[in-house]
Amino acid sequence: MKKPSVALVLGDPAGIGPELVAKVLSQPALRELANVIIIADRQELEKGMTIAGQRFDYDEIADTANIRFTSGKPLLLNHDWSSRTPFDYGNASEQSGVYILETLARAVELTQQGITQGVCFAPLNKQAMHMGGLQHRDELHWFAELLKWDSFCCEVNVVDDLWAGRATSHIPFRDIVKNLSVGGVVDTIALMDRTLRQAGIAKPKIAVQALNPHGGENGLFGDEEQTIIKPAMAKAKDQGIDVYGPYPADTTYKAVETQHLDAVVSMYHDQFATALKMLGFERGITVQGGLPIPIATANHGTAYNLYGQNLATPSAFENAFRLLVRMAAGAI
Repeated sequence: MKKPSVALVLGDPAGIGPELVAKVLSQPALRELANVIIIADRQELEKGMTIAGQRFDYDEIADTANIRFTSGKPLLLNHDWSSRTPFDYGNASEQSGVYILETLARAVELTQQGITQGVCFAPLNKQAMHMGGLQHRDELHWFAELLKWDSFCCEVNVVDDLWAGRATSHIPFRDIVKNLSVGGVVDTIALMDRTLRQAGIAKPKIAVQALNPHGGENGLFGDEEQTIIKPAMAKAKDQGIDVYGPYPADTTYKAVETQHLDAVVSMYHDQFATALKMLGFERGITVQGGLPIPIATANHGTAYNLYGQNLATPSAFENAFRLLVRMAAGAI
């Protein structure tokens, strides 16, 4: 595998992000996987290492012109915050939101310029981002705007070797049915197929979930299976995608396990995400699926209540970093 360059962001400095970055990059085997450019306030990076009780060496750069990874150390592009209002550690705040948006935008810019091949960010907080000026319902659609990307995209979650995407995501539950369509379900299935192939799975096997109890019982409990989901699966099969189902939500995981399926497409946010988080909350990854560049993070939040206590478990962020490196290597 070619060694990619990766832009790495601390996420929300008022949460566990800086601590997680310290715990991951203090491991030589992980540092050696990629050339890493950290976009962060130097003091927050140092604070994260102090909290974690672990250190790694880095070289600071003033800009990204003529970058050389000759020392084998990560590079720090200092996003100085010292002259601005201090962060409210352990809480969501406007200043954290502004910092998150600025550092993530810089990371995306580096990848657009070809200086890096992907972005890995530590946990962030949507409330803080909205306080800081985010106008989109989530970071995925903000990334799409930054990248001028108007094709279909959706959040993809990963635990171990099991992937999951969804046809609707961050919307009120009452709006799910009116946001489901044959085209939307086909797009989600196709995106999952492409994303898994980018991650090295040659022929993904994808489960599709039903929406209604018992899969609708042939229309007794709802007809979305007949009018939307099955027609979408037929179109996906016509595209050469290997799809199975639709499975009732309460038996989907059993089908995945017994048939050795690689991924699940659900109809709404919590439908399969709940099972996935129970399977491995501390190992889960989120991929910003469908975008033209690889972007990944841990599938958990900022854990403000744990700030400064050295209690954050790094396994999910470590998994996100490893997966992002794999996807970034494929983009070289």
